[in-house]
Amino acid sequence: MFIKYLSKPLITATMLVFSLLFIQHSNAASDNKPNSGLSIDDAWIAEAPPNSHVMVGYMTINNSTSKNIEIIKADSDTYSSIEFHETVHEDGMARMLRHGSLVIPSHGSTQLKRGGKHLMLFNPKKHLTAGDSVEITLTTGNKTTISVNITVEKSQF
Repeated sequence: MFIKYLSKPLITATMLVFSLLFIQHSNAASDNKPNSGLSIDDAWIAEAPPNSHVMVGYMTINNSTSKNIEIIKADSDTYSSIEFHETVHEDGMARMLRHGSLVIPSHGSTQLKRGGKHLMLFNPKKHLTAGDSVEITLTTGNKTTISVNITVEKSQF
């Protein structure tokens, strides 16, 4: 009823505004969750002793894109913080290096493994044992995320 009192230019302008808002909303939604190009294989967390405040996570992170992907953050509701670390052997001594990010090469992978790069998982909210599952979210430099459920396993020596 109200529409018959509006002029054609006003109706056209109103339709244009609604169309632009819809397009902008659609683009914003797709920008928030683009395909990351990452996949995860062989993920596991080593079971820690009951009083330990640190656990270690391992996995292979694959990149199917033609560009390197930098992972800038890992987090989980289960831990107070997660850091990227690497065990380095020099002069017969092993030491731990902290990295601010991980780079996954184009059409390649980065393996987080014992004696190399790995996730350090600090202050679990509860004692986790073999069979428990933890969700960890990895965030890339362009703010895409990939979440992975990782099972706690008996430590493999």
